[in-house]
Amino acid sequence: MIAAALGLALALSADAGEPPPPFAPGERTELSVDYLGVKVGMARLQVGTPAGELWPLIIQAKTGGLVGFLDVREQLVSNLDRRTLLPRSASLEAVELGYRHSDHTAFDRAAGTATVVSRGKSTTTTTVPLAEGTLDFVALVFRLRTLPLALGTKHGFDVLAGTKSHAVVAEVVGREEVETRAGTLAAWKVKVPTSFGGKFSEKDPTYLWFSDDARRVLVKLSTDFAIGRAVAHLVSYQPGRVEPEAGAASPPSLGR
Repeated sequence: MIAAALGLALALSADAGEPPPPFAPGERTELSVDYLGVKVGMARLQVGTPAGELWPLIIQAKTGGLVGFLDVREQLVSNLDRRTLLPRSASLEAVELGYRHSDHTAFDRAAGTATVVSRGKSTTTTTVPLAEGTLDFVALVFRLRTLPLALGTKHGFDVLAGTKSHAVVAEVVGREEVETRAGTLAAWKVKVPTSFGGKFSEKDPTYLWFSDDARRVLVKLSTDFAIGRAVAHLVSYQPGRVEPEAGAASPPSLGR
């Protein structure tokens, strides 16, 4: 599959001294989530502290503002192999209106399977067959940042959501000027028609806007949240701790 070939190419380019991905440990992106023009919460994307060759990619979201009484909190983590950019494990922890549930996934690349342990009102363990190079949703978002983006470009992936794997084709559908609290930024608009069921079900595609520069920062997101279809806009961006080459300037931050 395309994702498998890309993973191999990324591993080979790392050995060949090619530029690293546009994210690194310590990176943090803060977004404000709006619904019908009203702020309803916050979202955060970050790259956590490495554990050996693993980089934890984290997406957190929670309600607040006028709907703070509706307690919705979610954290998704993808533990990424920094050489192949493929997840070795992933987790979802969620609280939605008092109901707690979680999924914990272990990828066995050699066996071509993933073991998913789901805990809610009961606990179930499911072994899922996987195509080579399968990602989870969090890894998909970060993987898109490493790929060429131009109008009409399409990138195909296999993505595991819950206990089902789906073929996903992300397409660049436009280039727009996006207004954010961090300023107006040129960005590529990418359509991700995930067609997921269950926890990640959606009536319409998710849209992601990535900054049109080397950082590929997520500056806007439109998707289905627990409170309905909502839009998240960039509030601030802090780059990760990339080891610079001699004489190279550090990447700039985007302020609040």
